[in-house]
Amino acid sequence: MRSIYEMTVRSFAVAFSCCLAAFTLPSLCRSPVPLAQPEVALTFDDLPVHGPLPNGMTRVDIAKGIISALHAAHAPPIYGFVNAKGLQIEPASADVLPMWRAAGFLLANHTFSHMDLNTNSAAEFEQDILANEATLAGLMDDQDWHWIRYPFLREGDTPEKHRTVSNFLHEHGYKVAQVTVSFGDYAYNAPYARCLAKSDQQLIEQLKNSYMEGAAESLEHSKVLARAVFGRDIKQVMLLHLGSFETIMLPHLLDLLQERGYRLVTLPEAESDPAYSMHPDLPSNWDGSFLDQFVRARHLSVPADLANAHLSDLDAVCR
Repeated sequence: MRSIYEMTVRSFAVAFSCCLAAFTLPSLCRSPVPLAQPEVALTFDDLPVHGPLPNGMTRVDIAKGIISALHAAHAPPIYGFVNAKGLQIEPASADVLPMWRAAGFLLANHTFSHMDLNTNSAAEFEQDILANEATLAGLMDDQDWHWIRYPFLREGDTPEKHRTVSNFLHEHGYKVAQVTVSFGDYAYNAPYARCLAKSDQQLIEQLKNSYMEGAAESLEHSKVLARAVFGRDIKQVMLLHLGSFETIMLPHLLDLLQERGYRLVTLPEAESDPAYSMHPDLPSNWDGSFLDQFVRARHLSVPADLANAHLSDLDAVCR
């Protein structure tokens, strides 16, 4: 867990880097334009199966906990991104998707098998998208399920692959569900399950602290990147996962968002921001968050993302 001193140094570094960027880049010399109220769309990946299951917990338990927290926060219709292969891997997860829909939430495409576009052909990736559609159409009725979240946030490692899949998505009516806020929440599920098995409450508390620090860092970092790229605040899209640790942390994350004045909005509301109509001009490797791609495309000097710097340490927790 980072100390107050470290967090103060981090805040100073962010402020200094922003001032330096504004000095060196003419487009950033103006003061950034803040939103009247910050807005964020929460999105959940890997429905119905994500991460290891702690002993005694089911996928339905996880979905119930997350749905309960979202309802308590009066969340708008939230999109969950589906890998329907999970229904084959764990048939006991079959109730998760209907439960999500009955709660008033929405479903969209995360490919059938959580396929990595960068390590597969465009044709294979397109088929994996199509293989997911029957499940989505059967559950979404006349509501819009034509949103796609690229697994691993990888949109192609070559211009040809990226262009081919982008054209395919356009032809099939898909919109890309971009991500601007991500702090590796997925990485906490395995150590949490191990710590539960060992009844190590002290390390679980450390996991909680680390999660919340990462979330807070990511919110600030995304604001810095948006101002560096667009010269203003934008509506943000947060990436979360339907995992076991989220059941205990989501209420705390929602409290953090409320404390910082964020209004929860839908994914379409967030991506109505004009920023999302723009596309980064990259020569290859369209991966990472929406803002990360723009930073690379424009060769901007920005502070390092500390929100994910500690994730490698989680693998050793409760071993």
